[in-house]
Formats: sequence, structure tokens, C-alpha cells
Amino acid sequence: MNRLDNAGDREPIPVLVPTLPSADELLPFLRRIDAAHWYSNHGPLWREFAYGLAGFLGDRAGRSDVGVTFTSSGTTAIELALRIRARPGARFCLMPSFTFIASAHAVCNAGLIPFLVDVDEKSMVLTPAIAALALQEISETPAAVLVISAFGAPPDVAAWEEFERTHGVPVVFDAAAALTSLDMIGNQPLCVSLHATKVFGIGEGGAIISADPALIARTTAMTGFGFGPGAGSRVSEMRGGNYRISEYAAAVGLATLAGIERKIAMLKTLGGAYASGLRNGPVRLQEGAGEQWVTMTLNVILPPDQVEETLARLDEERVEWRRWWGLGCHTHPAFADLPSADLGTTRDLAPRVIGVPFHARLTPEQIARACACLTGGLS
Repeated sequence: MNRLDNAGDREPIPVLVPTLPSADELLPFLRRIDAAHWYSNHGPLWREFAYGLAGFLGDRAGRSDVGVTFTSSGTTAIELALRIRARPGARFCLMPSFTFIASAHAVCNAGLIPFLVDVDEKSMVLTPAIAALALQEISETPAAVLVISAFGAPPDVAAWEEFERTHGVPVVFDAAAALTSLDMIGNQPLCVSLHATKVFGIGEGGAIISADPALIARTTAMTGFGFGPGAGSRVSEMRGGNYRISEYAAAVGLATLAGIERKIAMLKTLGGAYASGLRNGPVRLQEGAGEQWVTMTLNVILPPDQVEETLARLDEERVEWRRWWGLGCHTHPAFADLPSADLGTTRDLAPRVIGVPFHARLTPEQIARACACLTGGLS
């Protein structure tokens, strides 16, 4: 056997190992909760986390008016944003089929019907041009467009602001993994996930980010049963629910915020190693992935004629991989009957988008082993 070693004797390389703050890092915040006896309902740690995260995001986007609403998950963030922004009386929400299935669930939970559309092959996302063409195929003006950020890439906010001005269709961003890569924040809501599998993870949670103070005030009220402003208000002024995060989740958020720049730098080092190992080969990374912006679900795009043999090499070498978004929402039985435009690019692209190992425990040798599998460099 002419391998570097016997693959069967090696430990598998996990595709993802989430990393959250340690117990020691959390302890000062937990003691503050014990002292305050305030455990939920927009407590002092919640307020400090909201202020701190807004400042972090505002500094990166170059503006001082960023607001944050915390939600119980990234999915509920999308639901609330769509409930606020969707055109009254309209039924459909344009969204790409190529996304994590939570996006489709959120649209349905907001009372809308997903109308599935295709994506651009290079960026892997729905573009304003594709959406404009889809408007000609749908029988009525949609309630909204749900724009997906592919695996944490920064969305083109300016282009979608122009789309909304031109076509009059509200836009909501599902930027689930993109919190640390947002380079522009406007009034359109950016919905992010704070799940443990994200760069900025707190275990479970989400957030709506916007520079529109009225939208942030309304979504924040909706997370607490629609109660109006003012301490102790018990008057429900709008329909909402219990979508809040607890003080314990805010404690994890504050500890995460304290170390987020170090985590981003570490992930960029790993991303640079992958970019170097794959340079000039047939396998490509997303543009800027791992170097200009980071994600916990780093993907490679394989050539169509090399998918099966590449996956076989990864399996043989015990390098874990995953199709994080599967093959598209249209392939799930729960959504198989949804209306759609032509999905030719999605059907071609989805099988070729493969998540590779990417986490803090990776060694340079393990990255080299993964890259060798991807490029056929094992001998």
C-alpha cells in the first residue's frame, strides 16, 4: 500500500467541533446573574450584550446606529422579520432552493408560501438579477424576498437595497452564518444565527440586525409577547410570542464577544492553510472564504466529473465531510410540492458543494491530509 500511512490506523478528522467559552470564562457572568436574581425578560446581561454586539457590528460596518434584537434562534429571527416586512395580503416569498432547510420552515411559519428559485453558480446565492427574472414567472407580486448568505459570505446589501427600490418587494436577509462577516448594514433586516456551529455561537439563539430603530423596537417587543415600551408593561400592543434569550445565553454571548477577534484570527489562519493547499488545483473555495471572511462550515466546490472519486478518497482517508445544505429544499418531502422556477443550476451545483473539516482542533498535518484528498495528491 503506497500511502503515507495506513488510513485505517489513523484517527478520523471531524468535519466540525464547535467551540464555546469555557466554564472559567463564563463564571464572572454567572456570578452576576446570581447576584441580580434576574434570569430572563431583557435583564442587565441581555442589555449589555445587545449594546456590545451592536457596537462590534457597527465598528465593522462603519456606522454607529446599528440595533440588535435577540431571538430564540436564527429561524425565529427570520420569522419575525418576515412578519414585519412582508406585503399584507400577498402569499409568496421568493427564496432559493439551495439553502439550509430552516429557511423554508421560517417562511412557512411566517404564514407565507416559499417560491423556490435558482442561484448563481459562482456565488451560490440568489442574485437581484435572478430574482427580477423570477418576478416575471410568478403569477402575483410576492410578499417578500428571502436572500440567503452562502455559508457566512457577506451579502450584497447595496444591490438588494436597489432591488427593493426598483421592484417594491421587501427584502429580508437570512445571513445565518454571516454575523462576523457583515460589511454593510442598512435598514433591511439581517437575520443571523447564534447556534453553537457558528463563528459567533452562544449555544442556541439568533438576532435581527438593522439600522432601522423602529424595526428593532418592534421586533424586540414581539419577542416578549408584544408588550409595549416601559418597565413592567403588560399591555400587548402587537402579536408576538416568547422568542427571548435568557440571561444565561447573554452570559455566553458576552464571553464570546470578549474573545471573538482572537477566534476570527485563528480561523483565518486555518483558512489560509486550505487556500494554499488547494491553490492552482481543480477544487475551489468560495471567494474570500477563510481569508477575507470566516465560517465554521468551510466548503469546497468540486468539478462535476470528480465528485464521486473525491468523496471516495475522503472516506478512505477518514476525512469527514458533509453537504451542509443537502441537495436543495425541493428534495425534502416536506417541501416537495412547492412552486418553483427552473432549478437547473441548483441541481448541478448542490452535489458538488462539500463541507470539509474546519475547527480549532485541526492541525496543519490534518489540513494537508484533507487537501491531498481533494486534489488527488495522495501517493
